[in-house]
Amino acid sequence: MNRSEVLVTSGRTDSGAWLVAAVVCLAVAIGGVFVDPVAGWQGLLIAAYVGLSAALGATLFVAINRVTGAKWAHGIHRVPWAVGRLMPVPAAFLAVVLPLGLTALYPWAVPGAAEASHLIHEKAAWLNVPFFLGRAGAVLAGFWVLTAMLLPRPEPAAAEPRMPSTPAAVIFVLLFAVLISVSSWDWMMSLEPEWFSTMFGVYGFAGTFLSGIAVVTVVAVIWSRAGEKRIALGDRQAHDLGALLFGFSMFWGYIWFCQYMLIWYANVPEETPYFAHRLSHGWEMLFWLNPVVNFVIPFVALLRKPAKLNRSVLLQVGIIVLVGRWLDAYLMVAPSQGGSPTLPVFALAATVVVGVAMLVVGRRNQLR
Repeated sequence: MNRSEVLVTSGRTDSGAWLVAAVVCLAVAIGGVFVDPVAGWQGLLIAAYVGLSAALGATLFVAINRVTGAKWAHGIHRVPWAVGRLMPVPAAFLAVVLPLGLTALYPWAVPGAAEASHLIHEKAAWLNVPFFLGRAGAVLAGFWVLTAMLLPRPEPAAAEPRMPSTPAAVIFVLLFAVLISVSSWDWMMSLEPEWFSTMFGVYGFAGTFLSGIAVVTVVAVIWSRAGEKRIALGDRQAHDLGALLFGFSMFWGYIWFCQYMLIWYANVPEETPYFAHRLSHGWEMLFWLNPVVNFVIPFVALLRKPAKLNRSVLLQVGIIVLVGRWLDAYLMVAPSQGGSPTLPVFALAATVVVGVAMLVVGRRNQLR
């Protein structure tokens, strides 16, 4: 058992080094806001969005299994439960980033933007500061309420968390579709307010659920290897996790391709700048790496049944997909205000901060 496995399972290792790293990264991330406000706030947005996607995706995993009456995941149901309960951590970061970094992140929020662009002016009824912040607060509160309703905090002495009711799971799935669409439009698509895509809400859903499946797979494998007796990762669970990771990486790849292909084929001037910029100015390699990491590698690695039963393969592919989810968020945010790619120091530092914060909270709430 390596150090990272022990840290994730029980926190028995010395966490001092992690906390020191988190403090240093926090200083870098906050310093970035003053040194380069655009890159600094972008880094915090990327980190918070990736963390929120992983937690919400894990909660959606619980809801879908409950709605469909699936029994196969019973042995590992503590894993998505534990990850989903971490949702307030990245949500708290977003609650800070969105209002304080508003004008640095979103060109439409800069005074006079609506007068300078007729496309922004036409969206002013939706993209205005009071309505945007009100929606953000409502969406974050909605995510918190839905998560608390579906995943009530277990009693400290309880061996197993209480299973959610089917009505609660149904309500979660229905409202989640609305909330994830609004958050994708507001927090990501409006970074480039003159651009729009009718598929972006579905794209946000696909990425969120893929993140959830990947993090559940990674944590389930690590916990089972560390000897956590309340996690039963048998061949059936391993195969089905691999099948879900395989299937939803294909689904994400399908949505990614459809969005790109339709915009390329239609060649509408209001739609093409998003991809035109990401296919130039040095972004080309990262742009094409995105589908490779999120789709091609999982597809090839998990195509055969034995690979889905191999815990090492599942762990490696899950980690690769999580890296891919970070890359996808980076490509949605970093090129939004032009320029060429640079070393994402602030984004990486912010990601460490959010990740360590989720681990610290997880040590108190996950396994008793």
